[in-house]
Amino acid sequence: MTEREPTRGRWRRSRAWFFVYVCTVAVVAVVAGIVWNRLVVLPTYQIGEDFRARIPESGLTQIVGTDVYFTLIGLIGGLVLGVMAWILFHDIGWPVTLLAGGGGLVSGFAARYVGQFIGPRDFDERIASATIGDLVRVDFTANSWVPMAVWVGMAVLPVLIGSLVSREKWISHVPEIPPEEEPPESADSE
Repeated sequence: MTEREPTRGRWRRSRAWFFVYVCTVAVVAVVAGIVWNRLVVLPTYQIGEDFRARIPESGLTQIVGTDVYFTLIGLIGGLVLGVMAWILFHDIGWPVTLLAGGGGLVSGFAARYVGQFIGPRDFDERIASATIGDLVRVDFTANSWVPMAVWVGMAVLPVLIGSLVSREKWISHVPEIPPEEEPPESADSE
């Protein structure tokens, strides 16, 4: 029975750290969504005298800026979550990879939702009610799903590096097995 107590203690500790990790995933998501929304400069359509909405070429490139900023934030957010997952859960084995990747995925989706929720939204309604000379900002939205892969990839990367480094450390401590000695030759074989 004494052998099971350390295992129970480790799992209790892991459950407590899991709660801390889930809270960190939520905090990273909210902060990332707010930062993403504040960093992006959205392009505007200008309503002309003929009631046509026009956007300059520089505005078209700014539309891609939302994805670029979300990807850069995902690099940092995913890395933070991956390092934290490795530090907290490296002793539970391979499930740490699922925790890190899942944390990056959930945090990325939540950050995307938070940023888009802050807005602006309802571009169709805003442009329909615009008058001549008005500037109407496009909707705040991510245009690509590629940044989500960055969130997950960066969250898993520290776990992969940590497992590689710790494996090398473990291998260096394995005692060498001496080579087997050959059996002595008997006098009958001569």
